[in-house]
Amino acid sequence: MKPLLTTVRALKELATGLSPEAISTTPVLVHYDGGFVEVLVAADDKFEEQRIVVIRDQHSTDPFVPEHLVNLRREVLSRMASFAERARASGPLTLPRGWGQYKHNKLISFFAVAGTRGDDQASRWIAEVMPGENPDIFLWANTTSDNKAILEEFELSKPVMPRGWEADWKEAMAVATSRMSQTQRTQPTADVEILLSPLEQSVTRGWSYEQWLQSITDDQRSFIEAETSKSIRLRGPAGSGKTLALTLKATREVLQAREMGDDLRVLIVTHSWSLASEISDSLDSMRFERLNEIDVFPLLEIAKNTSPQYVDDQSGFVLAGDDNFSGKQAQLDEINDVLDDFISGDWITYRARVTDNLRSRFESDDPDVRSALAWDLLVEFGSVIGAAAIFPGAGAESRYCQLTRAAWMMPLEIRDDMRVVFAIYTKYMESLDARAMLTSDQVLADLLSHLETHAWNRARRTQGYDLIFVDEFHLFSPLERQVLHYLSRDVRHYPRVFMAVDPRQSPSEAFIGVAADETRSSSAVLEDGIGDITNFELTTVHRFTPQILDLIKHVHHEFPTLDLGKDWHVDLSEVESVQNPGPVPLLSVAASRPGEENDIVKAVHQLYPTARLALAIVDSRQWGRYTDLASRIGNSAKFHVSTISGRSDIDGIGYRRRGLVVGPAEYLAGLQFDAVLVAGIPDMQMTRMTPNERTRVLSLLYLALSRAQREVRVFVNEDDGGVTDVLARAVANGVMLKERGSLV
Repeated sequence: MKPLLTTVRALKELATGLSPEAISTTPVLVHYDGGFVEVLVAADDKFEEQRIVVIRDQHSTDPFVPEHLVNLRREVLSRMASFAERARASGPLTLPRGWGQYKHNKLISFFAVAGTRGDDQASRWIAEVMPGENPDIFLWANTTSDNKAILEEFELSKPVMPRGWEADWKEAMAVATSRMSQTQRTQPTADVEILLSPLEQSVTRGWSYEQWLQSITDDQRSFIEAETSKSIRLRGPAGSGKTLALTLKATREVLQAREMGDDLRVLIVTHSWSLASEISDSLDSMRFERLNEIDVFPLLEIAKNTSPQYVDDQSGFVLAGDDNFSGKQAQLDEINDVLDDFISGDWITYRARVTDNLRSRFESDDPDVRSALAWDLLVEFGSVIGAAAIFPGAGAESRYCQLTRAAWMMPLEIRDDMRVVFAIYTKYMESLDARAMLTSDQVLADLLSHLETHAWNRARRTQGYDLIFVDEFHLFSPLERQVLHYLSRDVRHYPRVFMAVDPRQSPSEAFIGVAADETRSSSAVLEDGIGDITNFELTTVHRFTPQILDLIKHVHHEFPTLDLGKDWHVDLSEVESVQNPGPVPLLSVAASRPGEENDIVKAVHQLYPTARLALAIVDSRQWGRYTDLASRIGNSAKFHVSTISGRSDIDGIGYRRRGLVVGPAEYLAGLQFDAVLVAGIPDMQMTRMTPNERTRVLSLLYLALSRAQREVRVFVNEDDGGVTDVLARAVANGVMLKERGSLV
């Protein structure tokens, strides 16, 4: 098997769970089979990109990881990418203790996955970091406990790269550049490249502001026309038009201010560039001249443009993530590495003194418990320690231990609990500094310090905002919410903040999935410093038909409202649809997995000519099987298939007027389709699934169903347990029709 030549971005895309057979279906990756090496790059990689060379086992059936690590593909690929990123840092390369680093001259050996994550053979990479600003990485071999290698001996017999590998890289990058150029050239005009509406009410129809005002519901109108003398929390389920209502209200306030001759500054703040771009596009589509009074930015971008130390930063530090969303995921990855390192080393000196509750979390073998612990540490590091401007050093631990604890914080019952957390924080900061990296929380903490100065108190009169609109407010951490309070113009009054909230989403669930049920910290401190708040409910949905809404209501009543407090609850029994009636959702029951796949292919043939389609996979553990199916469908010239294997795909996928988008349900959030095919529903019997897991699956089913506008078809099979209780009751209640699928 030829050596593999790849990049960090390509490895991260693969690490989302993308099946090797489905690479051809995603626009994010470019595969090139050269004469000497096989090349896999991200479509936006550059020629001078840092390269990762993997010498592959000639007998392996998997193209990316050693045969014995196939079941741990995600973890292996993630660590390969992380190693390459760490190698970019100036100074000597230092890996976390848990990686088991061993060096000899230029060779470095390290564990392929964390020791606690299922690799019984203690697999290790033998790597070499080449000199240069973007140092190439060579992964020369993978060893196991049964096939160990001594670096001193390996150095004498190290493989040799084929002479033409550099030429293959050049050709591959030319292909990638051509692919990107062709996509950009055809996207505005080609029928299959026209964007789907990213907002929740088809803003890309090009309606003017006046046309939208004629079509909105009474609930939306009440919010849009509400007085702005106090803050407003806008609550509604998926498809109720929260983003559109925010956009229209911001526009209305600006137009009224112009008529009155007032100078009004409005900010629409988001968690991601993706949503900020969607809102900007929707404003442009309303046929106004530029509304210069409205700024639309992710909160992190505001911090970078406002905080003096980042306006012209010459420190050489690199920000982890482009916005709050990607930055938070990067922080979680870093915390998980530091946590693994700490538990394998220093933990032994702390464990006897901490409380039983904290000890059980540190020593749990449950990956969800570990993910939840990492999330709680993320909140503690950013919203508690960082927000208090406490840095590792003399007296820092004492300052931290003296902080007043609040109900939303990670529960640390005694001083020794806090000491172990601060020890991990110290290692976390050292790891970031060693690689010259900044986190979004650090930038926001620095901004918060600046916002509390006399200088900002004067500057805010011209640079601050009269009205602040926050979309996806439920995703903002306590630290991020504190920053919002200081962005207003008038220091004499409470800021006027208009928050769109989805009552079905929690911040941690968006990042760590089912493990969110194990978290102990929260964002329950919602609006301190905002003052009196008025609640508005959106009880009309615009996205889907009454028939789909009936099924969504049924699923809603099958699991309790996420514990976000009474102010977040929305009673779906009061919600109605204004869409025209459509077909009753269909439940197809096949005899086997292959039969279910046949039924899905038949449905694609039936619906593809007239509909924008999605195949939403509820159980991410079955994702690989459906990427294989997506690959097979995509091989037909009749269908254009796009695979969303990670959140980054959403920006670059080119949502098509006709086509099939395949992805885990959680990654389809924010998108909408004419028809949604739902599959990958596991057996939810109480004996097979914990209550937390059951709630998570039902929540993802709810999300998948809510992506559809006109039609829903749900597919199950007898191999995976057949019809689960929630769907059986839906049929019994008349909100679904059941049909017999393939008998094969």
